[in-house]
Amino acid sequence: MTAQGAFGSAADFERLHEGDPVLFASEACLIVRRPGMNCGLCRDACPAGVLTGSQWSIAIERDGCVGCGLCAAACPTGAISVEGCTPHPSKSASPAIVLECRRVDAKDRDPDAIVVPCLGGITVPDLLDLGAGTNRTIVLKDHGWCATCPVAGCNEPWRTAFDEADTVLAAFDHAPAQTMVVETDELPVSRAQPVMAALRPDKHVGRRDFLKRLVGAVEPRDAVAESRRVVFGRGAVVPIKRRRVLDRLQALADIHQTELPANLLPAIKIADGCELNGICGAVCPTAALRRVEQDGAALLEFDPVECIACGECQRVCPSKALSLWPHGDGSVRHGPVTLVERRTAVCMTCGDNFIPVAAAQSCRSCDKTVNVMNEIASLRMEMRAAN
Repeated sequence: MTAQGAFGSAADFERLHEGDPVLFASEACLIVRRPGMNCGLCRDACPAGVLTGSQWSIAIERDGCVGCGLCAAACPTGAISVEGCTPHPSKSASPAIVLECRRVDAKDRDPDAIVVPCLGGITVPDLLDLGAGTNRTIVLKDHGWCATCPVAGCNEPWRTAFDEADTVLAAFDHAPAQTMVVETDELPVSRAQPVMAALRPDKHVGRRDFLKRLVGAVEPRDAVAESRRVVFGRGAVVPIKRRRVLDRLQALADIHQTELPANLLPAIKIADGCELNGICGAVCPTAALRRVEQDGAALLEFDPVECIACGECQRVCPSKALSLWPHGDGSVRHGPVTLVERRTAVCMTCGDNFIPVAAAQSCRSCDKTVNVMNEIASLRMEMRAAN
């Protein structure tokens, strides 16, 4: 399975575990590509407790996945996709595109409803794609069961994705080509279909086993379970989710013949005192911020399209000269921009390129080494004189 858009290259999704509907793109995963990143949102969102993750790997180590899609909705980069959770608009002439949970019995559904395993499993890009090229209203039907559902477990599991999609649509000066609403239609919970049968009709999951997973029961590990892992890699993270969102927003901007709203593209400001050591670029998970050298100069470049506004660059800046503006600075930039540029020189001691301060001829590391050696020599002379 391949996802591709105008804002980036294709990303390849592979099945995480045979027989389960979870698809995974390792190049988009923070903890696989950037060990040490503090992310476990997909694992925490899994109601069955079968999705595990640690540095270098994401895995489904045992049976029990119910295909709800909550892991995909929680993933900040779009590394996870769950089959059956991406809604596709029907060809109905209805003025609304209605989404309903699979637990709703057929006789209680809107006749033209698009049925998904769980409304909480719909992602922001899915919502934006659903209404693309149409003026039909997207309606999420709430029957009041979510809070007591062992999968959703809260009143509005779709709320985060819904609000984020609504915010980006509202950023356009003109009325967006699509609108979204939540429609409440209270029904007795006794009319809801059983959780296991509704979510995974193609795969039997025993009630006892399912409930054990919901409460976090620990089960013995075995060699087969340990082998159900993806091959990991290293490098920059591909922000699939962000690229999909920007693709859809660019299409809306083209419809309205306008630029992308500036507050949808993050910005970075660099104050005086930046030493251009490149630490900020080294920790940037998507390589949106990077230090490069060319033509006798060192540059700090930034691509707002790739930035996921994680804040790591601002956190590690040793000179506190960097500030991240998650909602932009009022200007629209579609490609890399140079934030800082300084000339470089060749260190007379080690031969490496460095950014000279005043008339310095050696890099800071070599200067420190020379200073330490001078202090040692001075101490030796003092000791000899004392003897």
